[in-house]
This record gives sequence, C-alpha cells and structure tokens, in this order.
Amino acid sequence: MLRPYSKWGRMSLLFNAVSLVSLLSPPFLAFFVWKIFLQSPTHLEKPQWKTIVEWIAILSASGLFVVCVIAFLTIPCDVGRYGWGCVARWRSFSGGIVRVTPFFVVLAALGRRGTRILSVLWIIAVNFDCLMVDMMA
Repeated sequence: MLRPYSKWGRMSLLFNAVSLVSLLSPPFLAFFVWKIFLQSPTHLEKPQWKTIVEWIAILSASGLFVVCVIAFLTIPCDVGRYGWGCVARWRSFSGGIVRVTPFFVVLAALGRRGTRILSVLWIIAVNFDCLMVDMMA
C-alpha cells in the first residue's frame, strides 16, 4: 500500500492528472485547431501545393481522431463476457496507432501556421488515449 506522501504516491497523482487532461483534451484541441484553421486568412501568393498539404494535415489528424473514437465504440472489451480476444484486438489496434503516430506528427508539423503545435498535441493526446484504453483492457 502506498503512503500518501511517498515518492510513488506523488508520481501516481501526477500520472492521474496527465491522464485526465489527455483523456478530455482531444475534442477541445480539435475544436481549436479547426477554428484557427478556418479563420486564418488564405493568402493568394501561397503556392497551391502548400494549401493542399495544409488541408491534408488537418484532415489526417481529424481522421485519426475519428478512427480512434469509432474503434473505442466498436471494440467491446469485457473479458468476462467476450474473452481475451477483445484485449488482443484493442492491443493490435493501439499498436498500429503508435506505429503511425510519427507520420501523423510530421504531417501535422507541416500544417498551417497557427495550428501546428495544437495539431501535434492533438495527435499525441489521441495516441495517449489509445494507450490508456489499452492499459485498462
């Protein structure tokens, strides 16, 4: 049993706080990224390929978020009812998300100015959420 003032007790509290912020932050980050993206003025002197890359960056981050939400809702994970196969499915899914996260982070870093940092944080928060659900399964 952990004492409340022990070294690991504080780390557990810190981990719980980071987990809660990460769990709740992706929808808010998505809102602010899209808001900033749509409100930013489009420059006519900007090359067309840059605009295409910016749209691909924000749509791919949104797609990753939507895929993770759909997976969370469709992969039932109750070992007592469904057996250990649900844990294996979620572990496989979350491993795939972790493997493609560097690609999405680089793509988000190439996004529109003003949305880059929030997009990268959004992808990292989605990745952390997948890992957190994996650890709870």
